[in-house]
Amino acid sequence: MNIIKKLPIPVSGLILASLSLGNLLQNIHPSLRFLFGAIGIIFLILILLKVVFYPQLIKDDFKNPVIASSSGTFSMSLMILSTYLMPFMPGISYTLWIIGIVLHILLIIYFTYHFIVHNFDISNVYPSYWIVYVGITMAAITANVHGINDADFIFFIIGFIGMLVSTPLVLYREFIYDKIPEMNRPLTCIFTALFSILIVGYVNSADIISNEFLTVLYSIASIFYIFAIYKLIRNIKIRFYPSFAAFTFPFVISALATKGVLGTLKIGLLNYVLALQTVIATVLVVYVLIKYIKFLKK
Repeated sequence: MNIIKKLPIPVSGLILASLSLGNLLQNIHPSLRFLFGAIGIIFLILILLKVVFYPQLIKDDFKNPVIASSSGTFSMSLMILSTYLMPFMPGISYTLWIIGIVLHILLIIYFTYHFIVHNFDISNVYPSYWIVYVGITMAAITANVHGINDADFIFFIIGFIGMLVSTPLVLYREFIYDKIPEMNRPLTCIFTALFSILIVGYVNSADIISNEFLTVLYSIASIFYIFAIYKLIRNIKIRFYPSFAAFTFPFVISALATKGVLGTLKIGLLNYVLALQTVIATVLVVYVLIKYIKFLKK
C-alpha cells in the first residue's frame, strides 16, 4: 500500500509513453506491443488504486498547477488503452475511450477556471500546459480504431487551437521569464511533443492531407525535437524527480510523427530518422521506468 500511496500523478506520463511505445514497436515484433502495454496497464491500475484509497492526496495534488496539468496524460492513456482492448472487448474499449475524452474535457474546464481565470501566476506556467490544451488531440489519433470518422478531425482542430492559444504563454515563460526550478526542468522536453502529436492527429483524422501543411508542421516539430534533445542531455543527470516522465512520451510521439510523415510523404531519408528516434524513445522509456521502480522501492 505504501507504493500506491507514494506513486506520483506524473507517472501517468510514463503510462502514456509505455502504451504509445507498444504501438510504435509492434511492427518490429507483436510481443513488444503487449510487453510495454502490460507495463503501462500495471502502473495505470496502481494510479486507480491510489484514487480509490487515497482520494485526499489526489485532491491535494490537483491544487498544484504543474501536477494538475501533467494529470492530462492519464486521460490520454485511457484513450490509448482503448485501442489495446478493441479486438477483445469492443464495448468496454469504446466506453473507456469516451471516459478518457470526458475526463480530459473536464480537466480543461477545471484547469482553466482554477489556474488561468483565477490564481494565474506566470511562474507556474510550464510546457505541461500543452498536455491540458493540446492533449485532446489524442482523441483524433485513436478515433478511427472505434470507427469514428466524422468527429475525429474536430478533436484535431480543438488541439490545434489549444496550441495557438497556449504556445505564446509557454514560450514567454520558457525563454523570457525563465527561472525554472530543477524539479521542473524535465518538463521542457514536452516541447517535442507539441507539434508531433498534432502531426499524428492530423494524419490519422484528415480526409485530405495537405503535403505543404504537413511539411510545415514537421519542420517545426524537428526544430523542437532538437531543442528537446539538447535539454534532455543537460537535465537527465539531475537527481530523480517524478517529472522525469517528461523524458518519455514526447520522444515516443515524435517517432510516431516521423512514422506518419514517412507514410504520407514517402521521403526515404526519414527511414533513418525514424530508426534513430525509435531507439532514443525506447531507451528513455526503459531508463525512466527503472528510475521509477527504484524510487518506489526506497
